[in-house]
Amino acid sequence: MDDKIQLLSGKSGEKDVFIDAQELVTGRTCVIGQSGSGKSYFIAVLCEQLLQNNIAFCIVDTEGEYFSLKEKFQMLWIGGEEADVNIGIDFNDLIAKSIKNNVSLILDVSDVMDQRKVVTDFASKLYEIENQVRQPYLLIVEEADKFVPQSKDSLKEIEEISKRGRKRGLGLLVATQRPSLVNKNVLSQCGNQFIGKLTTENDLKAVDLFFTDRKELELLPKLNTGEFFVMGNTVKEKTRMKAAQRITQHKGLTPKLIQKATGKITDLKTSLGVVERTGESEETEKVPEARETGGVKLNGIGANILKEQIEAIIEEKKKKKYLLFGEKEHVKSIELIHHPFAWVEINSPEGFIMKSIASHSFIVDAVSGEFADIKNGLKYSTGLSRLVGLNENEIRILLEIFRNNKITIGDLELKTSLSEATIRNIIHRLQDRKTVTFSKEGNLKLYSFLINFEIPDIKQTYSCPEIRQISGKANTPVLTEETLRQIIKGIDGDADITKFELFYYPIWFVALESRKLRIDSVTGKEIGA
Repeated sequence: MDDKIQLLSGKSGEKDVFIDAQELVTGRTCVIGQSGSGKSYFIAVLCEQLLQNNIAFCIVDTEGEYFSLKEKFQMLWIGGEEADVNIGIDFNDLIAKSIKNNVSLILDVSDVMDQRKVVTDFASKLYEIENQVRQPYLLIVEEADKFVPQSKDSLKEIEEISKRGRKRGLGLLVATQRPSLVNKNVLSQCGNQFIGKLTTENDLKAVDLFFTDRKELELLPKLNTGEFFVMGNTVKEKTRMKAAQRITQHKGLTPKLIQKATGKITDLKTSLGVVERTGESEETEKVPEARETGGVKLNGIGANILKEQIEAIIEEKKKKKYLLFGEKEHVKSIELIHHPFAWVEINSPEGFIMKSIASHSFIVDAVSGEFADIKNGLKYSTGLSRLVGLNENEIRILLEIFRNNKITIGDLELKTSLSEATIRNIIHRLQDRKTVTFSKEGNLKLYSFLINFEIPDIKQTYSCPEIRQISGKANTPVLTEETLRQIIKGIDGDADITKFELFYYPIWFVALESRKLRIDSVTGKEIGA
């Protein structure tokens, strides 16, 4: 390492950009970039450069995407059934021998239930051994916000490496999509920075300490995939570069097909809480299970329609049993429930040549995912419900199939840059959801939509409603800021959530003998009528 080993990391214009291997391996480095920025791709480029120069390291792989490095290089893969070594191996023995033999490791925790426990154990053993051997070695931690978050849950073992590892020859590279969620003590220790595209206001503030020029910080939302600002001790001067080409490819393992008996439908329905109906021919809407807030105040909108008023409104809506004669329907229950909604603000680059950041906002039902308008009472429109439960890549594939009507897996690879294995896995899941189907034209398998669908319009403008503190029964939200972020980025890879405000809207849930009603407690009108 005394011969100043230089690693090719990318290009700035026509000029190759090299970084100092000694500084990377024994220093503190952060690689930052939102989803789709090329962060993981660039980390793989650095891994390949280290491997080409016979420099040992270990990468903590949270998504099972780095095992493809073994296509070209000698590495030991620690993980599940497909790996070289099971995750339950004695880390002390493994680390000592891998350092002695100069063998790099992939610590694949993608199938591990408690990733933090495994990483804690590994980092602790690595620190102890490096304290004795003092040989240059680099620990790369993907999704650092999982392991060293800005909270008391931060792993002390990784914090210790960030503070005191250098004197022992132990370097640390942390990678994250969300720098605002990473422990500030760890981030501030990083003397080397590779910062890619960021659009979220909080994340831009988190990396502000690395930029003396405000204009450069404002360029981050406009960076292309694979572009990074390189700063710190690994380079002579701050450089904007495009990441070098990879030698290997990102891949994902295809789950193994195992024969097993088909389960009973009745057992499945029971486990899902579906109650068998007898003597009813008409489907009735299930009222979400509400909970008492226990005196805890919620942010929400106050009810205007009181119990006496709602009873009068229901009386007018009750029908006679036999159309024109007989008794009117009986009321089974009337309950005021505060239903969760989210006001969401997003930023998205717009324009073909001179790109600018545009701000949009919308209101979404935090249970169903449908868009809502509450200006003059609660009204629903088609929203994100078809996409709830899907991750960013699944949505990207889904929308490409929708836009192209019929498309092959090969074309999906070209349009999304995802691996064939990943796309096949996603299509299997979409087929399980009865969302897509396929047809054959000669030897080609063409995938197409199976349902009525329209791409949600996330570029709306709604002001955040005026809210106050309320109490009472409330439904539990299903959609969180992170699940919505996955959906938003699946629709528009350049967009990201900048503000997320959860609030509750008052609704009277009314159960009649054969049907259920929802009455807006602000206007007194039936919702969906």
